[in-house]
Amino acid sequence: GNYIPLDTLENALKISTSDNDKSHLNFLLAMTMRYAGGDQYARYRVPDEFEEALKAGKQSPWYDDALFYYAEWMNNYGTVQQLEDGQLQEKPDYVKALELYRRLLREFAKGETRYYDQAQAQIRTITTPTLYVSVGNIFLPDSEIQFALNARNVRRVDFNLYKFDLTRDVRFIKEEDAEEGEGEAAPWIQRIPIAARASVKSWSWSKALRTVPEHQVISEQLRVQGKLPVGAYLLEARSGSRTGR
Repeated sequence: GNYIPLDTLENALKISTSDNDKSHLNFLLAMTMRYAGGDQYARYRVPDEFEEALKAGKQSPWYDDALFYYAEWMNNYGTVQQLEDGQLQEKPDYVKALELYRRLLREFAKGETRYYDQAQAQIRTITTPTLYVSVGNIFLPDSEIQFALNARNVRRVDFNLYKFDLTRDVRFIKEEDAEEGEGEAAPWIQRIPIAARASVKSWSWSKALRTVPEHQVISEQLRVQGKLPVGAYLLEARSGSRTGR
């Protein structure tokens, strides 16, 4: 939790003689460089410093720390890449993050590292298919209707649009009833019945999602085809067993 200036750490690394000391200093350099802010060169070096820190293996007391925080870095920031306009951009590397989380679980049993449960949870987050749709507002009559699609680990999404009656089909429950198990805990929009409801005429379509690096989150703004009569509508997105409303 203490801050050590980078130049101090780098000077210490130059004069260190034991592999354990070097591993520890590489780990501290990586941890410090994470907060380098606008210094892209320092942030570019973070993965390299973590790689050096891991060379000591399990004999280092900081080995599991290095594995976990290296995985966290790749999951959230990844590597610095140069764009076509010359600008530098950090891009998460989920494949590398998964490799590191799984390596942690493979080399440490539960109880041997404090990061075991966190690594398991991160693996589930990265690999589980997810699908969400949302709108930011209501729409005026005859206006174009735009919605946001967020998906991960899915390659095709089927959309259906249903018209419903707000006063008849929406069922709210009191919070205390849900806590006591007397009502369905799902949000009200998930409880709108559509089983016997036909999709709005001419609005049932599928979209193949663009190819992206594995496990990358896909975010797109899409539009409902054509104009809709005034009313309330439920948009459902489905991919396999995953459904978003």
